Amino acid sequence: MKRFISYGSIGQFRNAVRAIREQAQFVSYDKETDKVVMDKDRKPPILPCVATEKIHGTNASVCYSKPDGLWVQSRKNIITVERDNAGCAAAVEENREAWLKIIKDLAKDHNVDLSDSVISIYFEWCGGSIQKKSAVSGLNKRAIIFNHFKVSPLVPEDKESSWLSTNGRCCPESNIFNVSNFSVWKFDIDFSNPSPSVNKMIKIVEEKIEPSSPLGEAMGIKNNTGEGIVVTTYFEGVLHRFKVKGEKHSKSKVKKLKPVDEKFEAIKIDFVNNYAYKASRLEQAWQEVFGIDNEKCQPDITKMGDFLRCVFNDVLKEESDIMEELGLEPKKISGSISSVAREWFKDQLDEYYKLK
Repeated sequence: MKRFISYGSIGQFRNAVRAIREQAQFVSYDKETDKVVMDKDRKPPILPCVATEKIHGTNASVCYSKPDGLWVQSRKNIITVERDNAGCAAAVEENREAWLKIIKDLAKDHNVDLSDSVISIYFEWCGGSIQKKSAVSGLNKRAIIFNHFKVSPLVPEDKESSWLSTNGRCCPESNIFNVSNFSVWKFDIDFSNPSPSVNKMIKIVEEKIEPSSPLGEAMGIKNNTGEGIVVTTYFEGVLHRFKVKGEKHSKSKVKKLKPVDEKFEAIKIDFVNNYAYKASRLEQAWQEVFGIDNEKCQPDITKMGDFLRCVFNDVLKEESDIMEELGLEPKKISGSISSVAREWFKDQLDEYYKLK
């Protein structure tokens, strides 16, 4: 039976550091006391990491098993040619044989039995008008496969899902590319002392990605701003991944809030300016409400509430650890986040109707 298989979210570096440290120090789970036993003396590992360019588009996936056949997903739903997302399902159907070959090749590469498992290949559906000012702006729509794909049991209770390398599998003649066939950076991170790695990753973004996307250049488009990198690493069979974005993509051009004298207000506004208020987050919320190219419905002021909820929920999902560290409760920052997001929404509406 076809079911939606989630990709999950890609967190920040700090989330990966915490997860790997906890994994390294985990000893056991005591059912009687309902407590996790940790050994804080265990040293976190030094791990080899791989960074690839983060592409700005919309998340999608192609899934296949022998019993269920092939289906297509957006980030949150199964999509079809009739109920599509920016033409993604239609493009997959048009290139069905190419996708099936990639899936079957990966099954052979990793000895996956498609009779009892589902392979899900995740990719960024990008180009066209899917995102403005992105690495592939000016190119027709295309799929760029991520570094890893997911293997899920047909019966979810049978075993754990796993993540495996896509091995650069692609089919360029069908506009199906693989991010690992472009610029790749490899380095080690010491998760007992991860701070020195921060500058190394920021340098990659600022010097190699932002000025002109390497992937965009390889596809014939120069001087398109790159968004950032996605870094992946394995620790004891578990895949960890995180993103590092550049300033050009993470900040909005809308005027920011100005700090006031009170200490708490200054902390709150600093959080809104530097963590919550990101252009990519606002653009994603706009797409969730109106669809890509406004395919769900026409932009309208009556949808502002839906937009603000999307923005706020994403802040809670992505930045909750920073909020906890700063002592910021959701109800105490919701007004500040809404005020700046509301102005961005109004500017987008004005721009939309100017173009009509």
